[in-house]
Amino acid sequence: MQPFTKNDIKQHAVVNEQSVEIRVDLPTTPLKTQQWTQQFCEFFHFSLSDADWGADRFQALVTTRPSETHFQCMLCIEWLCEAIWLEPIGTQQSPSAIYQYLQSA
Repeated sequence: MQPFTKNDIKQHAVVNEQSVEIRVDLPTTPLKTQQWTQQFCEFFHFSLSDADWGADRFQALVTTRPSETHFQCMLCIEWLCEAIWLEPIGTQQSPSAIYQYLQSA
């Protein structure tokens, strides 16, 4: 896995019907996944909680920090699907709102 930048995320974010896909290389180990998510959260001012590991997936709740526009979404990394994406939580958020947040951060 190559190191990534904030611009990599912004350039490779794609809005889908139900999520924002982030088309970058997937982390290859649990440690690299932890490092990737930590860096991602630092770039976009997210707090990470409720991390859940499965055999071929990682999911965690990401929440904007108190000083930012408040919203939550689910960060999903699935190795079987070879994908990383953010899913809105609740009816207050939409994939396009998440995308706009990423682009403006």
